[in-house]
Amino acid sequence: MDIGAMSMGMHQASLQNAISISVMKIAMNSGVEAATTQITDMMNANMAVDTSKGTNIDARV
Repeated sequence: MDIGAMSMGMHQASLQNAISISVMKIAMNSGVEAATTQITDMMNANMAVDTSKGTNIDARV
């Protein structure tokens, strides 16, 4: 068995693994960023604010 070829094969497998993990992290981060952006856009667009809430306090002792 050729030790040089085995070493190169092992290095290639390690490199492929590292690259696939990096790509997966990028995909996960972009998915999280997209979801966060969608949620904030939805909250800004669809929230109805009632300005009369909380202006009067009925306090009796």
